[in-house]
Amino acid sequence: MGCNMNTVSRRRRALLLLLAGAGAGVGAGCGGGGGDAATPLPANPLQAMLDPNAINIASVGWRTSTRDAFLLAAKQINDAGGVLGKRLNAIALVARDNAEAQDMGAQLIAAGVPILNVSTSTRVLNLLPLAIAKGVPILTESSSSPALTSIADADLVFRVGVSDVDATPVLAKLAFDAGKRRAVVLVNQGDAFGAGLNSLFTPAFQALGGQVVATVAVPFGLKSGFAPYLQQVFDAKPDVVLNGILAADISANVLNEALPYQYAGLWLLPGTAAGNQTFIDNLADPRQIAGGAAGSAATIGLYGNASHQFFRRSYLAQYGAEPQDFTAPTYDIVMLMALAIERAGLLNGSKNPSGPMIRDSLRQVMNAPGQKVRPEDIAAALDLLRRGGDVAYAGAYADIEWDEHGDIVGQVPFTVFRLDAAARLWDASRQIVIGLPR
Repeated sequence: MGCNMNTVSRRRRALLLLLAGAGAGVGAGCGGGGGDAATPLPANPLQAMLDPNAINIASVGWRTSTRDAFLLAAKQINDAGGVLGKRLNAIALVARDNAEAQDMGAQLIAAGVPILNVSTSTRVLNLLPLAIAKGVPILTESSSSPALTSIADADLVFRVGVSDVDATPVLAKLAFDAGKRRAVVLVNQGDAFGAGLNSLFTPAFQALGGQVVATVAVPFGLKSGFAPYLQQVFDAKPDVVLNGILAADISANVLNEALPYQYAGLWLLPGTAAGNQTFIDNLADPRQIAGGAAGSAATIGLYGNASHQFFRRSYLAQYGAEPQDFTAPTYDIVMLMALAIERAGLLNGSKNPSGPMIRDSLRQVMNAPGQKVRPEDIAAALDLLRRGGDVAYAGAYADIEWDEHGDIVGQVPFTVFRLDAAARLWDASRQIVIGLPR
């Protein structure tokens, strides 16, 4: 899916759009509209994507799979009648790097999109000053930096996913239970995710009886030439390496370049790589990874949950592929956007509620009290709001709530991943549920 626009500017080249409206199939649109190769692009292609007659929502994502989940949810909402009597116009973009994400997000905010989905901690933090200035809530499926809990955000940042504060101790226990005692942490220099991962893994692993013997920082964006950094890693003689390189394909390339060292210890991976098929697809030969690779992440959702099963069936039917990690929380983000927009519009007598209005309804449609509603019954959930009822959304990811910081609380499923080298797949058969208290 997407468009190849190699002849136009960098800003326009990565625009990936679906208009999830009546009569439009998923993947039906791209760029600023129809036309052949001779049709010039609009001067401002992002602004041209906004529909003044619809409710506009947008995503600045980092993967095509999360983009697809965003669009699937929008399509289902439109099939259920839309929001506030209008079509939900879902603008879903995939940014290749942080600079492009900031450019896209800034344009969308300037164009008047009242609410955004933004992937990764660094990208959220980069866009936050603009979001605060315009009062635009940011919902994020993959921002785990602890900084987002305490930062002054005007109550605009809401996660549907766990903070590293909760995820990293699970990684530490996984390594310790595997008999590992000497760890090296490998991260990107200047990356909010990596910094949080390092600061949390060290005390958690040491509290169990392990030792972090070194931290090695790799320049952000470096894709190859890791030899100097790997030498630092293996000079410390670890039996486990926590590979916190943010991009899954680059994380895999670290292992590829480490093969000559014949490292026999465990490669430990956070949710950016663990469970991510892109990581495995970029491994040169998984069978040469002597000590194996494993990780844990709260990025998928509980397998046995009926709403998760509904989402999985819907995704399979729409795209002919299994949903990947981070897709269920992204799907839930759109459902929550729709419910909050409906409530905000009704409460404020507006067909186009502002960002602050929507923000003030987000917890009201997620948290108790309220009648439990689920994505498979989104039409009934929206109708309940129109009749003056209260709702509490329980989604494909988990039945959770937001605390005063916009962090999630409740029962959250963590998946334990182990690399099946022969099959070139993740074994994700084991899940554990951990309660995140207020």
